Amino acid sequence: MNSHFTIDQQKLPKHVAIIMDGNGRWAGARGKPRLFGHRNGVKNVRSVVNTARELGVPYVTLYAFSTENQNRPEEEKSGLMLLLEEFLKRELSSMLKDGIRLRAIGDLSGLPKFAQKIVEETVEKTKNNSAWNLTLALNYGSRQEVLNSIQSYIKKVSESKECPKDLDWNTFSSYLETKDLPDPDLIIRTSGEFRLSNFLLLQSAYAEIFVSPLHWPDFNREAFIEALQNYSQRERRFGKTGDQIFQTHNKPEIHQQRT
Repeated sequence: MNSHFTIDQQKLPKHVAIIMDGNGRWAGARGKPRLFGHRNGVKNVRSVVNTARELGVPYVTLYAFSTENQNRPEEEKSGLMLLLEEFLKRELSSMLKDGIRLRAIGDLSGLPKFAQKIVEETVEKTKNNSAWNLTLALNYGSRQEVLNSIQSYIKKVSESKECPKDLDWNTFSSYLETKDLPDPDLIIRTSGEFRLSNFLLLQSAYAEIFVSPLHWPDFNREAFIEALQNYSQRERRFGKTGDQIFQTHNKPEIHQQRT
């Protein structure tokens, strides 16, 4: 595959969200403990992030830890949080140098104190960066996010700051944790699983989905480029017909006649 991939910027997704799956299976296939897979998965984050930045994809969101992951063994959860802390400490200087802004979505209060602290500190230190955007979904679940948003909206209604009859998607989406992000154009899931796993359910209403058979530690630069190439060849209709999209894209320019 061509590692020097170039594409029309108009055909690149603005926001790619990734469900990083398969670390444990990758490790198990090598006779290693699950944390060995998670550690190699963290190493792979840098490769994919660098590729996205290089090619001009301005937003990437990584599903790093779901609310359902809280049901995993304590040893694995503790190891994941230590890897998160290590990753953020190691990458902070690069984020500051490269103008990368880190955001976090999810209930951070459900993380260990040390993990919560390093996430909040990194978010604060990078909040004025504007060159590129990385979001980590941590202790995140889309259904809970929606319920929280409804509660916040109801509170505003009770304070006469919102009117239910005026409610539309733009208003409601402003109560979601992703209010500062564009909706994802492309959802990538690794390890061959065909499900969203409670990830950005409302935001992904019109997202294209790409499933890779590769486990996350093997989802390298070339695999990410393949996903972008696949996306660039799709026709996004948003409810319209293919003919309507074609006519819109091929409408001749109308030049005003000079008098």
